[in-house]
Amino acid sequence: MAELNKVDKAQLEARKDRLEKAQLSRSDLEGIDLSGGFLKEAELKKCNLKKANLNEAGLNGADFTGSFLVGASFIQAQMIRANFTKTNLSGARLSGSDLSSAWFNNAVALKADFHDSNLNRAEFNKAQLKGASFRNTHLSKSDFRGANLMQADLSGACIPKSHLSKANFSGAKLVEADVSACNLSGCDFRESDLRGADFTESILVRVLFKGTDFTGANFAGASLRGADFTETTMDGMNLEGADLELSTHLTCAQLKSARIDRKTKLPDYIALHWLSDTEYECSESAKTG
Repeated sequence: MAELNKVDKAQLEARKDRLEKAQLSRSDLEGIDLSGGFLKEAELKKCNLKKANLNEAGLNGADFTGSFLVGASFIQAQMIRANFTKTNLSGARLSGSDLSSAWFNNAVALKADFHDSNLNRAEFNKAQLKGASFRNTHLSKSDFRGANLMQADLSGACIPKSHLSKANFSGAKLVEADVSACNLSGCDFRESDLRGADFTESILVRVLFKGTDFTGANFAGASLRGADFTETTMDGMNLEGADLELSTHLTCAQLKSARIDRKTKLPDYIALHWLSDTEYECSESAKTG
C-alpha cells in the first residue's frame, strides 16, 4: 500500500458520531476505535483499518474499496450498501451486522466471521472466502459467482434464489442450509457436508460431488445433469423429480439408499423396472462414467 495520510485518530474518535460523508480515503487508521460512530456514506477507500473497532457503527453506504481491514471488527454494525470491493477482510468479525446489498467483489476474507448477519442481495463475485463463517446468515438473492468458499461454514444459512455458479465449496459445510432455486452450475462440492440441506429446484449442472455427504438432503426437482457422484453418501437423499441424466459414477446402491420416483431421470447406464409406485429393481451397465 502506498504511503498513507497521517490523521489525528484521537480527534476522529472524539467526533465519531459526526462523521457522515467524511473524506478519509488513504488514511492510516490502524487500531482506531469508532465503535458506535456515525459514518454514513463515509469515504474510506484504500485506508489502513487493521484491527479497527467499528462495532455497532452506522456505516450505510460507506466506501471501503481497496482498504486493508485485517482483524477489524464490525460486530452488529449497520452497513447496508457498503462497498468492500477489493478489500482484505481476513480474520475480520462482521457477525450480527446488516450488510444487505453490500459489495465484496474480488475481496479477500479468509476466515472472516459473518455469522448471523443479513447479507441479502450481497455480491461476492470471485471473492476469496476460504474458511469463512456464514453460519445462520441471510443470503437470499446473493451473488457468489466464481467465489472460493473452500472449507467455509454455511450451516443453517438461508441462500435461496442466489447465483453461485462456478463457486468452490470443496470441504465446506452446508448442514441444514436453504440453497433452493439457486444456480450452482459448474460448482465444486468435493468432500463437502450437505446433510439436511435443501436444494429444491436448484440447477447443479456439471457439478463435482466426489466424497460429498448428502444424508437427508432435499434435491427434489433439481437439475443434476452431468454431475459426478463418485463415493458419495446418499442416505435419505430426496431425488424425487430430479434430473440426473448424463451424471457419472452413480450406482444402484446409492439410489437404493435415496428416495426417487417415476419422474426421476437417470443416466443411460442405469435401468429401472418399477414394481409399484415405491418399489423397483435397478440394474447398471459396466460403464458408469
